[in-house]
Amino acid sequence: MINHKIMRKFGIYLLFVAVAVVITTIYGVVHHQLTFSASPEYYTKFKFIQTNLADTVAAQHMTQPRSAVVIAAVKTSYPIGLAIGIVIGLIALFFPTADTMFPSALQALGLILVISAAMALFCYYSTSNAHMGSGIYDPLPGHLPDLANKQAFLQAASIQYGILLGYVVGGAAALLFLFVQNGRIRRRLTDNDIPSGGA
Repeated sequence: MINHKIMRKFGIYLLFVAVAVVITTIYGVVHHQLTFSASPEYYTKFKFIQTNLADTVAAQHMTQPRSAVVIAAVKTSYPIGLAIGIVIGLIALFFPTADTMFPSALQALGLILVISAAMALFCYYSTSNAHMGSGIYDPLPGHLPDLANKQAFLQAASIQYGILLGYVVGGAAALLFLFVQNGRIRRRLTDNDIPSGGA
């Protein structure tokens, strides 16, 4: 018979994966809408093509393009949320109690998103005319499409690059946080002489 405590931990793990997908997807929709505000051309001349949305009604009728932005955001964000949920959730399974799993994992997810947003802001504000010829923020291999506002396009691209870089840096920080948090909880349980297998 499967241990009840193991089953409870696994249930919390599945719950966290679902929550991570939902939160990351909502975060993706928000930052994609902000990116669209910075440069609609980034979507009409790149992102819609990249996500196979260029031929959709929403993308073609530029009076209501933000619905296509939402679709692009969901398509690109939910796999990231799923990956974050699986990895962070698996690490959280090693926490000594089920009650400490979810809040610690949620804090790790929040850390990832905060770092991601900070990196996006940094990249956006660091984009200047000096970068325009360097290709640092060029989202296309070696060239840009014909643009009405190249600077805005590059700023929008920098937001998305900052988001992705923030996921990587934030993921590393989240893993470190979980490692430290796990150690603290185990020491506290030991000091209080509470069995580590408790719920």
